[in-house]
Amino acid sequence: MGRWLERKENWLKNENWRSDGNIKPKNAGRPANEDSDYAVKFIPLKCPKCGSKKIRWYVSNPPVRYHRCKACGYNFKSIEEET
Repeated sequence: MGRWLERKENWLKNENWRSDGNIKPKNAGRPANEDSDYAVKFIPLKCPKCGSKKIRWYVSNPPVRYHRCKACGYNFKSIEEET
């Protein structure tokens, strides 16, 4: 993978380049988290027929997602909860 580049003054060493002073420095990587409740609620799925956790989804039309159990082949759906 590539690395993030930070824009620095005259980084291409172009003799004719002038800085406008309006260039904002870019943060490298993930944006800073300033929320105290920064998280995603995750509830692991189990097959309603056999109880297996080997689940794959095959269609997603939010808020509904359709799943198939890899152990027994049972198809079922889950609905994403609004918070």
